[in-house]
Amino acid sequence: MVKIALYLALIVSFFMIFNAPWVAALVYSIVSVMQPQYIWFWAFEDFSAFKVSAGITIIAWAWHVLNGNIRWDVYKSGQFKGVVALTIIFHLSNALTPYESYFSLVSGDLVVDIFTTIAIMYFFVLPLINQENTIKFFGFMFIFITVYYAYWANDHYLSGNWSQFEGGRLLGPRRSPYKDGNVTSIVLTSGLAFVMFGIRYFKQKWLKYALIMTIPFIWHALILFASRGALLSAASVTLFFALVVKSKSLNLVMAIGFVAMLVYQGGMLVQRTSSTVSQAQSSSSGDEPLNPRLVSWSVGIGIAFEYPLLGAGPQRFQYASQQLYPGKSPHVAHNTLINFSANTGLIAGLIYLSFFWVSYKQYKFVKRFAEDNSTFDYINLSCMGGLVGFFVGAFFLDLIIFEPFYFLLILITANYYMVKNAVENNTGIEGIRMADLSEDDASNTQKVTA
Repeated sequence: MVKIALYLALIVSFFMIFNAPWVAALVYSIVSVMQPQYIWFWAFEDFSAFKVSAGITIIAWAWHVLNGNIRWDVYKSGQFKGVVALTIIFHLSNALTPYESYFSLVSGDLVVDIFTTIAIMYFFVLPLINQENTIKFFGFMFIFITVYYAYWANDHYLSGNWSQFEGGRLLGPRRSPYKDGNVTSIVLTSGLAFVMFGIRYFKQKWLKYALIMTIPFIWHALILFASRGALLSAASVTLFFALVVKSKSLNLVMAIGFVAMLVYQGGMLVQRTSSTVSQAQSSSSGDEPLNPRLVSWSVGIGIAFEYPLLGAGPQRFQYASQQLYPGKSPHVAHNTLINFSANTGLIAGLIYLSFFWVSYKQYKFVKRFAEDNSTFDYINLSCMGGLVGFFVGAFFLDLIIFEPFYFLLILITANYYMVKNAVENNTGIEGIRMADLSEDDASNTQKVTA
């Protein structure tokens, strides 16, 4: 059944190239963000759905370039410029690193290749999302992926598949980019906002109630992964939702549910913290740090200032740590900002931070002009909520090649440019409040895209 659905989706996306190129971009996005080949590995076998869906997307882009249907202004966005700049920095850092590549779970060359692929597909997917009635399907995509991973996690628990657990914690799909349960949990929190704001967006009551019912299962999935960073990430998304939605009853339900999760998760957190303390106290050297993340962060900051321009080189953090601070920390950066800064330089770290600043400026612009509960408003709020969740989770994890993050950037950018063009040209698109831009507004619009 899965194999039939896969081939059907690819065939449909190919034949829709001429009339609906966004379908190709949507299929590619699902394959890239969800990584289904690791969930239903028996259906994919040696077939590369990623390459085929990427190829169809590129063909769709090329066809619409020939027909003059590509809006080039999206390439002026700060996020796109940042992705291009990071790609250049990655290649320069990898070529000029003072450290040779060494054996690790993911080599520096592979990280550069993956990031380059992300940047290339960012280029082709971004302009294909250019209509209100199509961008919503990319939001629904995040709902589908989030709900499915919640189902996937709960199914392993309810069916008693303990082989998928390690040390009492659920692992992600084996051999996938999400094999670390901490990373899988950030997939859930990055998409949680799409589910929450979907409750507000959808008009059908049965769909509203269905989404409400999925939230406890998403939270329970986070408990199974037992990620403390994901817990804070989910809390930040829930808080963002509560601040935006003024419904007392809905916020009360969310608050009660989240507190219940905290009570349950709190027991697991105490157990993990006690285990950490016990390990530190039982260390024969007596110098084992209580929280290795704090040591990794200090080492990472030191590496970043030792090599401020291009860093130690992609995926060279541990090697550089051994050379510069021998015996201090054997761990990875455990922080996406520090990973960017230590491995590829301080400029790369600043570019990473700029993604959130530019996205926030776009969010504020769309929030001003999009009508409440319109498609533009839904995508805007969901993307910003997803970025909030990602930012908090990325504070504790290395997520420099985490594809859901870059798709959030694509969506919030595409949504912003649709609203911006409608406002500036007074096209009268449904869901957008028409207003004349003052000189200050026009100037701010230019700053957002810089």
